[in-house]
This record gives sequence, C-alpha cells and structure tokens, in this order.
Amino acid sequence: MERLGIFIAKGGTGKTTTSVNLAGCLAARGHRVILVDADPQGGVGNYFRLRPYRGLSELLDGHEADLVRVRNNLIVITAGTGLQEKVERLGPEERGAGVISRLFSRAVERERPSCDFLIFDCPPSYDPLTFSVLRFVDWVLVPISMDYMSAVAGVESINHIRSIRTVDGDPPGILGVVPTFYDRRTRISRAILRLVSEHFGTDGDAPVTATIIRTNTQIKEAPSFGATIFEHAPYSYGAADYDKLADELLLRLGRKETNADGD
Repeated sequence: MERLGIFIAKGGTGKTTTSVNLAGCLAARGHRVILVDADPQGGVGNYFRLRPYRGLSELLDGHEADLVRVRNNLIVITAGTGLQEKVERLGPEERGAGVISRLFSRAVERERPSCDFLIFDCPPSYDPLTFSVLRFVDWVLVPISMDYMSAVAGVESINHIRSIRTVDGDPPGILGVVPTFYDRRTRISRAILRLVSEHFGTDGDAPVTATIIRTNTQIKEAPSFGATIFEHAPYSYGAADYDKLADELLLRLGRKETNADGD
C-alpha cells in the first residue's frame, strides 16, 4: 500500500482538487483507494457532499471512523466534527504523531488487505495534524499554483517536509511538485513555471512533474455537482491533465496498471 500526502502550506493551490481527482482516477482504473480528509475545513467531504460522518475527529476521541464508499474502489474518511479543536489538544508534536499514526492504522485495518493507495488531503498549515500525517506517509505530492506566493510557499513546504523524520528515520519522499492553474496565455504563469522548474528541476529528490494542470472551467464546476472531473467533463483539458498525472505518478512509483475490477 502506498501512503501519499497532498500538501502545501497555502490554500488555493488545487490541493483538494488534486486529492479528489487523483484518487478518483486511480479508483476508476481499478486501484483500491482510501482518501482521508485530514483538513479540518473538510474540503473532501464538502466536495462529495457528504453528511457529517464519524471521521478523524471521532478517532481522536477513541471512536471508530466511518469508511464511506463514495465510488467503486474509492472510500473516504471524513474530517469529522470539531477536528481543529481536537488537534489543538494533542500536545507536543511527537506525541500527537504517535497517537495519530496508531489511529490511522486502526482506521484502515478493515480495508488494508485490499487497499492500494491511502491518500491524505493535508491541512494547508504547519500544525500537529500536518506533522503527524507527514510522519505517517511514504510520499508527498506538492501542488504549486502559478503565482509568486504559492511558489514561495512550495519552497518552504518542501524544506519543512525534508526536516521531518518518519518512523524509519528518513523524511517522506517528494513524489513530485505539480504545477497547477497554469494558463499559457499569461506572463505570470510562464514565469512561475520557469522559476519552479529551475529551482526544483525535473529529477533529483523533488522533481517537477512533466504534467501541468491547466486552468480549466470544468475543473472549477465539478465540485458543484459532487463529481470528479472524469465524471463531469471526461473530454476536458482537466480530465486529460489529471489522467496524465496519474500515469506519471504510477510510473514513478513503479506501479502496474490494473483493470476496472481491480484484478
């Protein structure tokens, strides 16, 4: 099972959109995915229009979390109710990380034998919950939108990730830096893409993906229908971009494709 966090310490970069559409694409291809809404704002739950299920907040109280099957091969664990307040009571980061790691493991135990990907939509901040998720995952994907402040946040976020040590003693790997909201018609998009590409490169330990997520109206529309981009507009630029991103990430992970039945 691959454990992947989608993280940048800035809102508005397409973090939740990337989490949902990447998870949806992998699930549609037959990979069994659990998508965890680790953001107290509940972006994933809102995206799928889910009612208040028991989620991470309830896990912190010692209760079970609901595994909500939203699509074939795709399960969501919501943020639950009052997650931010529970996180603030966790105490020292190291202790909080240990508690949450155990809770995550317990929450997915029922699905673990058949789970291929455990994907976390992380909070856009440096808090005990973010720290705990980053200690728990194997890989992190960093979406950077094409504006200067997002590029700065991306650099700072990757430096933060590199400072964290998982239970194995190493930082989680950076699976990729994903340019989002790219509009080739604008000078700022071209400039920021060039800046990000030059800073991180296309290989090394924080490679920029060859896939660029272009600005696309259908991507913005999809959440209002509670649909992934592949369901809302399967022939759009947005669907093509996220499909290509899934291809690229699977290749980087050395994962084989599977069929729609998961065989």
